[in-house]
Amino acid sequence: MKIPKLEQVMLNFDEQYIDSLLDDLKDSLSEWSFGDNKLVTKKNKIEIVVSINGVGLFNREDFRYHFFASLEDKKLLQYLLGKCYILEHGETFNQIDFANKLKKLEFADKPPFSYIVRDYLGIADYKFDKKVAETPVDRVERGGAKFYELYDYQYMIKQQVINDLSNPDKDLYKILIHMPTGTGKTKTTMHIISHYINFISKGKGTVVWIAHTNELLMQAYGTFVNVWSHLGLKPINIYKGWVDFPQTIEDGILFVSIQTLQAKMKKPVFSEIGEKASLIVFDEVHKAGAKKTKECISILTKKTNQYGKKFIGLTATPGRTTDLSKENDLFVKEFDHIVGINVDLINSISLSPSETRNYSGSKDPIRYFQDNGYLSFIKKENLDYEVDEAIKADLLKELGKAGEYFSDDLINQIAFNKSRNLKIVEKLRELNDKKIPTIVFACTLEHAKMLSAFLKLIDIENSLVYGEMDNYSRAKSIEDFKSGKVNIIINFQILTTGFDSTNIRCVFITRPTKSVILYSQMIGRGLRGPKMGGNPECLLIDVKENLISFNENKAFKHFDKYWNKE
Repeated sequence: MKIPKLEQVMLNFDEQYIDSLLDDLKDSLSEWSFGDNKLVTKKNKIEIVVSINGVGLFNREDFRYHFFASLEDKKLLQYLLGKCYILEHGETFNQIDFANKLKKLEFADKPPFSYIVRDYLGIADYKFDKKVAETPVDRVERGGAKFYELYDYQYMIKQQVINDLSNPDKDLYKILIHMPTGTGKTKTTMHIISHYINFISKGKGTVVWIAHTNELLMQAYGTFVNVWSHLGLKPINIYKGWVDFPQTIEDGILFVSIQTLQAKMKKPVFSEIGEKASLIVFDEVHKAGAKKTKECISILTKKTNQYGKKFIGLTATPGRTTDLSKENDLFVKEFDHIVGINVDLINSISLSPSETRNYSGSKDPIRYFQDNGYLSFIKKENLDYEVDEAIKADLLKELGKAGEYFSDDLINQIAFNKSRNLKIVEKLRELNDKKIPTIVFACTLEHAKMLSAFLKLIDIENSLVYGEMDNYSRAKSIEDFKSGKVNIIINFQILTTGFDSTNIRCVFITRPTKSVILYSQMIGRGLRGPKMGGNPECLLIDVKENLISFNENKAFKHFDKYWNKE
């Protein structure tokens, strides 16, 4: 994100303070410059600081002080003096005193910052971080928005689940829907929920949709509104748990995070939700293994009511861990019915009898979706570099240990390997020159910032997304990538799930992992095929740690049989 006027003011900052804003990046940039002082200039460092932090810099009191102490623009100074710093009779203006007073002001949508950001810096659409003035409950009726019917395989899933939801023989019936990333899990489930409310519960009781993040809740909410506005038989109450948790609840649907539910477990409204909940849907249910999460769900599902009780878990992964394990066995046994993709069943309704008898295509669901344009084919490319002997030894040691993740110490060693990062940047430059939209999964937050900063040094604009960004900067970074303003988006632990950008043509994984689940989630960002608004083929670039045993890591081998075209 470029903010020219802010960068101009920052040129008046002393360079030592600019370096402090770079934090650990300063040393990395100096090391990468090869002694070329023309590469890491004060101006370049300022551009990097603004690119990484955006307007969120004003959340820092020390930055506010330096900004107000460095201002030379007479028009802005005059405005601030009139609004925020009125001189007493006979008092002369002292800019340091002025800066010390204004640094204490909260960065919020009021003078002076509303004027500075929107008028002076020119970011007219900036939204300050605060609780959005949004109604916590919506009433949704039929509408005329664009609507997408179900594909044949989605319809098959829907019909199987509807049969389960109509089963009166068991007080609590638990269903697992297992659909690969990119095949429309959320849309399919919203069709199921709409049918359930219309014809099974007849609008009585509450449907509870649970996810791990507000972003996932908002996406699910949007999908439900679209489906219900076309299929709903009557208006429905939608409770938006990310806006405000209801004090009481009526018939309708509640979208809420598991963290919020856990925090409300001892409140009367939690018991009320349990009593009214007729259908509970848990997105990414493979993550629901924590003790407190299981306790929360258990209370909600076991509380009897007059409406009946059903539970649907959604997942794109086969279990909770990489390996065949007791934990995975227990996970599967929690469900009365696992509903997945059956290629033979799909063909029985989508092909003619003779075509079905003579069908010689793949029985594997992933290959079926690729062959039929729902998912993209993955073209794999390895990026090699020479691994330090000490890191080799640590990799071998940790590969033999239990667990799905490498240690933080080892990941940090790998993340700041100079030759490795130069290879990554060289490849990113090539992808950018070819205008290939690329999502990069970095090793650590510092690694993500470093890759973004070095690309800027060599004049490659890119988007950076990380958890601590202010909401506006984060949304702007994502929009710049989706719109094609930049070709590269770099993130750490943010865009693995719930991020859909159909322009992605390359997934660049720089982060070593032993987790099939994490690996599949990262690759899944580029899996959408032409029928799902994506591309027929997606390039997967893996940074390989030059070890035979590491190259045979289960996380990579597990998907070779699905995602190689040959």
